Amino acid sequence: MVRKSRRASITRRLHRSFGVGAAVFVVFMVLSGLAINHSNRLGLDQQHASQPFVLDWYGLDGPENILSFTLGNNWLSFAGSQLYLNGDEVSTISNGVGAVFNGDMLVAAGSEEILLLDDAGSLIERQPWGPSGAGPIDSIGLFQNNFVMVKSMRQLWLADAEMLNWQLAEENTTPPVWSLPTPTPEALQKAITQQYRGDSLSLERLLLDFHSGHIFGPIGVLVYDLLALAVGFLAISGLVLWLRGRRNGKTNGKSLRPGR
Repeated sequence: MVRKSRRASITRRLHRSFGVGAAVFVVFMVLSGLAINHSNRLGLDQQHASQPFVLDWYGLDGPENILSFTLGNNWLSFAGSQLYLNGDEVSTISNGVGAVFNGDMLVAAGSEEILLLDDAGSLIERQPWGPSGAGPIDSIGLFQNNFVMVKSMRQLWLADAEMLNWQLAEENTTPPVWSLPTPTPEALQKAITQQYRGDSLSLERLLLDFHSGHIFGPIGVLVYDLLALAVGFLAISGLVLWLRGRRNGKTNGKSLRPGR
């Protein structure tokens, strides 16, 4: 009888001790699980982490190089495969080579495509580059101030005013004013770097990593496993205590009945 009492006492103490730590874990798992289930509605997949210490923890580095061009009062910058207007991401483009402003549109050139944007950075059209006989774009410039011209494999290609058709320029054509990069201001470089690093880490992924423990590496997964076992222990110990209490209640009830 004494042994049973001691076992019950130990079980209760363990149940309370594990319960305090596991309660916080369970609440977090419930809240984070609900947020993950509704991540699309909450927009977590479209929002990105921006805290430097979080990005450092994930080992996310900034772009190797930022190539910026001044277009009137605007700055158009290439960083990796991203395109930024005045420090705000506006589109994607591979192997950026230059950008010009023809008076109506911002024209950004990659080696294999050309992007047309308005003054606010909204994408008007994405044109794959590929006139017959043309190779990758090497550079882009303005001819007679408002006609876009590109160089490809030492050949000059001239676009019409609507940027719909391209034709080879004559050999004696006056070269355009080529687009040349301008040193990126420090504030602009900082803004682009912060966005670039955060673009690969959405709040949804961050929450998933917290929910699974992967954000803390193998140790975090192990701790989460132990906490999960603690929750399982609570369920089992709670059931044991309930069954014991129920059995003791019946026993006490029988002992109180008068004999016949």
